[in-house]
Amino acid sequence: MAQEANAGRTTRQRRLVYELVAQSRAHPTAQRVFGGARRRIPSISLGTVYRNLRLLVYQGLLKESRIGNKPARFEALRQRHYHVWCVECGRLEDLSLPYQSALDRRVERLVRYSLEEHRMEFYGVCPQCRRRRGRTRRKIPSAARGC
Repeated sequence: MAQEANAGRTTRQRRLVYELVAQSRAHPTAQRVFGGARRRIPSISLGTVYRNLRLLVYQGLLKESRIGNKPARFEALRQRHYHVWCVECGRLEDLSLPYQSALDRRVERLVRYSLEEHRMEFYGVCPQCRRRRGRTRRKIPSAARGC
């Protein structure tokens, strides 16, 4: 695979892509990383950003998360944690809920696997989408409700 052959060489573009993701707490999309990279290296292409994101995920330096058909989100690997997703806009946030390593041990006893980690994600509608929803939802007049 061409990615694997290139994996050992760290380019200026790859360092920048990693830096932009690692400095962000917002789980940026590839498009957002591209926007930040263009400000520092105007000649960088979207394809270069995508290739480097994929390679950094392959190398285990970044984690890629997706929900449905929403754009993938990226984050640098830090301590293990859980996420909450907005099912409407695709927003992804970290939860300040401690990682349940006891759950790993419990499952290991049940299935006799040697677990490396588990992932837990919660899905809902973020406050901004709820507000937007509230503005677009019309109230039904009481006469129409049969009251």
